[in-house]
Amino acid sequence: ISHLPAFRQLVEDFSDVADFLLVYIDEAHPSDGWVAPPMGQCSFSFQKHQNLEERIGAARQLIDHFSLPPQCQLVADCMDNNANIAYGVANERVCIVHQRKIAYLGGKGPFFYNLKDVRQWLEQSYGRRSLGPQVFMVCLYLISQ
Repeated sequence: ISHLPAFRQLVEDFSDVADFLLVYIDEAHPSDGWVAPPMGQCSFSFQKHQNLEERIGAARQLIDHFSLPPQCQLVADCMDNNANIAYGVANERVCIVHQRKIAYLGGKGPFFYNLKDVRQWLEQSYGRRSLGPQVFMVCLYLISQ
């Protein structure tokens, strides 16, 4: 969650060449489970999601707080956590899908999560202000902490 301001900047800088998707997955530190220490203004407290409506509600609160740009779509993982499992997310992870193939799979967060690598990949592949068609998608899989 502490990376959302940097992710917001990435969306603003590269939305002319990339489609962005944020997938809200299972809560890593629910208030009724393994509670994480507060992180200042990045702190949120949610109970373990019991249904999809609760998960979607938590995702909306997160987006309202960080006001992500409209170029970034938000979805919530299903209650069977299929996106989390398929991409081996654990906490946070960035995935770049290009021409229906994974072109970049970042490390698992929070310790091996690095948006600088994503920015570098985007700059090397398309330049900062490329006007080419939107041909790839950057996905951020996130659990609030």
